[in-house]
Amino acid sequence: MYGPGVKVGYWHEAALAEENRVKDMKEGGNTLLDTTRAAYELFYKDTMLGPPREVVAFGVTVQVRPVKISICRQQVVDQNLALSVIITQEGMIRKFTTINEMCDMTVAPAPRPMVRSSFRIVSPDDVDRSGQCLGYGEKFRLQALEPVDEPMYLYTGPKLLNLSLPVNTARCTTNHGELTLPLGVVSSKNCGPNARVPISHTHFYCAHQNPDLRYESEGKTIPVNEPVIIVHSVTNQNLAVEHVQADTPFGPELQVSVQTYKNVYKRETWKNLWKFSF
Repeated sequence: MYGPGVKVGYWHEAALAEENRVKDMKEGGNTLLDTTRAAYELFYKDTMLGPPREVVAFGVTVQVRPVKISICRQQVVDQNLALSVIITQEGMIRKFTTINEMCDMTVAPAPRPMVRSSFRIVSPDDVDRSGQCLGYGEKFRLQALEPVDEPMYLYTGPKLLNLSLPVNTARCTTNHGELTLPLGVVSSKNCGPNARVPISHTHFYCAHQNPDLRYESEGKTIPVNEPVIIVHSVTNQNLAVEHVQADTPFGPELQVSVQTYKNVYKRETWKNLWKFSF
């Protein structure tokens, strides 16, 4: 019943089907190479920051940069690193060419303003506060620049009851053996009262870098390029850059987390120091 002729016929049929599939992919521009090129073009597309101001405000487009990277007993001020969005290998295989919920966050070289390393500061609700100054302790959200028709926000959250992480990510870091909270991207349609992610999980606020001045600085404006602590309002943990390398489709970059790091003097270390730049 299953003689050599049947097997040969099946092989020919399978080979013909694969040939037609490859032909359709090439004609439709859906090869993995085309998908990768399209993703690179979007993520590395130049953008414009601002409008420039002396203080941070709602509605402006900024880069979130670490103040310094302290590695190998050296403290290096690096102006070319910024919080950035990366597309994962799985996202490329699924042919995603724009920022989506399968993206991860890293700290990556950003010599110029690009889509992947630029974010818009928006209000924590649907009220348009564009132009209003952002103060210490005032909640805000960081919105990715793409896609325009579907806002994407940075978020994290507390661990679930089974101690699993709130963000699905292929990369994670540890602090004294415990997994730190990852930073993810969520769509506006999946964020809200009856959605998968509560809207409060996208809320952040800034604290003064000096703990002795935090109470009196509440409500005051935040100067641009001044070190600040970016706090996740629900978990009360700080945005942090890790000295852990992440191998990404864009090259080796540094991982990020939402974890508070303090020294013996009860002050946040360099991992939690950030600044908003134009």
